Amino acid sequence: MRSGLGFWAAVVALLAAVAYGIPQLLQVAGVLHDPWDRILIFAPSLVLAPAFVAAMACLHVVTPASRQTYSIVGLAFAIMYGTLVSIVYVTQLSVVIPNDLAGAGAATDIFACCGARQFTTGVDLTGYTLMSFATFAAAFAFAEANAASRWSRWTFIANGVLAPFLVAQTAWPWLIYVGALWLITFPAAMIALAFFFRGPGPRH
Repeated sequence: MRSGLGFWAAVVALLAAVAYGIPQLLQVAGVLHDPWDRILIFAPSLVLAPAFVAAMACLHVVTPASRQTYSIVGLAFAIMYGTLVSIVYVTQLSVVIPNDLAGAGAATDIFACCGARQFTTGVDLTGYTLMSFATFAAAFAFAEANAASRWSRWTFIANGVLAPFLVAQTAWPWLIYVGALWLITFPAAMIALAFFFRGPGPRH
């Protein structure tokens, strides 16, 4: 089912995920340092959230009525994800980082992200768990027996099964090494979704 807006929302979500992933990897490699590592990680993440929600809304619109239960559940989880993580990233970019740069970081330490057992880390992980729930639920909205639909379904499921490993990081931070597979599964899901929206069918 074709959707111009859905296509571009999926593309923006893909580009934002890549723009997030690159500085994240550079940070881990010790190439990118504070505060630019945080700025370059949180800024594209703030773009990713609304783009993903928009893509999921467009998916619901083009989903056959018989499968819209799956797409609306996916959209509901996506909205919850977008709301939670947007609060986290705005807080980092407009409160935490500016206070750190001004030498007043101690006043906002409670809101810092994303170290182990920090408040906003828990909120962020909950958000990404909801994102995984969103893709898992929406995976069953793809009904057409074509390559784009099948690819979308399986990449959405692959991203969805990461949910337990994401939320469990609140107790076992080392599970980040499993959760990091998101850097592969989510971009793959957005590529598949973009192709799905460019497929045959009436334009929305």
